[in-house]
Amino acid sequence: MKANMPNIGREYVEYVNEETKNMNPDILLYGSTVYGKVSSDLDITFIVKKFDSKDYEKIKNLTIEFQKQHKMDLDEEVPYYSKLIYTDEDVEYMLKNTPFKKVNGVYRITPIEKTPEFLSSKEMKYRLLLNILTTRSLILQGDSEKIDTYKQKAWDLLVKIIISYNELSEIDIDHFIQLLYRDEKTNRDGEMFLGYKTNIKQKQIDLEDDCERTFHRLVKEGKLEKKLSRQFKISEEWER
Repeated sequence: MKANMPNIGREYVEYVNEETKNMNPDILLYGSTVYGKVSSDLDITFIVKKFDSKDYEKIKNLTIEFQKQHKMDLDEEVPYYSKLIYTDEDVEYMLKNTPFKKVNGVYRITPIEKTPEFLSSKEMKYRLLLNILTTRSLILQGDSEKIDTYKQKAWDLLVKIIISYNELSEIDIDHFIQLLYRDEKTNRDGEMFLGYKTNIKQKQIDLEDDCERTFHRLVKEGKLEKKLSRQFKISEEWER
């Protein structure tokens, strides 16, 4: 969505435009900044056809300088090279292969490890991408139709992962939402699990709305069967 772009997003696009226009990037603003929290770090990501090390350094330096000028925090716990730029090939790879491995036909969601090795790993890179595509973000610039397609596919994948990991044959929306926030097997939640947080009320409302829209779309597509008002049965053929 492009409407109601926060001023900080508009300023950022203007700030980087001259240096990045040759890349024709899709630029997404996500995280707390979408909800008006401009004192935190700027959660921004680029999706491009291709880029090289010079492109990366240019965008990284511009993003850091922009945050410093606006007295924003810098969050480099996950390195910029793992979250700032993705190619369309990266997105397609994640949607096809997922960030998680299957063991005996069941997805396994490994615990987050706060180590430099894990936080800079490909798994972390793709876990973050899945989260970006399944939370509310603002398309500051780019092909909104393409991004919406990516988002729909990411939601399909997320439903499959949650169903598989928890070995469910039926699910209700409310329980599904709770399974996004917290791992019932390990009690890990938030950024230590899948990255979905309850720290902003509107963010919770938006996630619930997106879940409902996804479930009802999957019913129309024959991938879920509606049992009760909020209870659904999974098509085994689709889940596989």
